Amino acid sequence: MNGELYRKLLAERYGPLDRLEAERFPVAVDRAEPVAGASEEQWRRKVREIATRYGWRLQYHTADSRRSDPGWPDEVFGHVSQRRTLFVEFKTDTGRLRPAQREWLPHLADSGFEVAVWRPRDLHTVLRVLGPERQRATLPPNFRRPAP
Repeated sequence: MNGELYRKLLAERYGPLDRLEAERFPVAVDRAEPVAGASEEQWRRKVREIATRYGWRLQYHTADSRRSDPGWPDEVFGHVSQRRTLFVEFKTDTGRLRPAQREWLPHLADSGFEVAVWRPRDLHTVLRVLGPERQRATLPPNFRRPAP
């Protein structure tokens, strides 16, 4: 059987090969290149790629946030077998949180959800949270909550 036909049969049976290979060889993600200077969208896509490799199959991103209520996190990730839900706000290394985001993020965290604000400089934290270490996502220690 030639290689192309074999790959096609594997894909039909097990799904896309990149997902299958990622589940078998997740350590390749640990060598992820830093994304310094990335735009928020480039950074969000990079994290989404990492999440997919580690089995975070449920992923939600509002396509056009201009039509959404303000403050909702950029991405919601779900890992079925780990029974985890993660809300993430993406920012560039210099990006600032808006007031509505400063209300929603701590509310979700106080409600028991894993919540994070991730910047390109946080790549190692991203890998620890999404990867095999299963570190719990938390808001940054210097996160300023809104005044009551």
